[in-house]
Amino acid sequence: MPGVPNLIQKHRSAGLLVDTNLLLLYLIGKTNPNRISNLKRTDKYSIKDFELLASFMANLRSLAVTPHILTEVSNLGNLQGKERAEFRSWFARIIEQATEYCDESRLVVKDERILFDRLGLTDAAIVALGRHSFLFLTDDLELYITLAKRGVETINFSHLRPMNRRV
Repeated sequence: MPGVPNLIQKHRSAGLLVDTNLLLLYLIGKTNPNRISNLKRTDKYSIKDFELLASFMANLRSLAVTPHILTEVSNLGNLQGKERAEFRSWFARIIEQATEYCDESRLVVKDERILFDRLGLTDAAIVALGRHSFLFLTDDLELYITLAKRGVETINFSHLRPMNRRV
């Protein structure tokens, strides 16, 4: 598989699909980077991880999303008060700018039954989008391996972390 700079160059205009946890990290980081370490779904990340993700995402012109990813992010972004309003403002910007791809859930379950049983609906729908030419970014090892085995150009976020140390 080509290196990260080559993948970025190749997919610069086609876009990037970011999985749920990473999109949530991005939005929490945009809202208040200091909250990253105290939320259940983002506490495994650091502010440096957010900065790395934001920098990486800035290199690709478009973002691909699915309704499943958006729903999960919406449900997991459980902030209160001003932070909730700020989070939703950033989230709305992402939704407005992203291209949403939707395979009917009943078709995903039917066509990707084994994946649905193993990965769940959101990740099975992501795998189904492997037919598109965008780059996939995930921190989910099982999703990463599944996409890679299918020849889909995918980056595991943990493979980007060493790049952060060189900066």
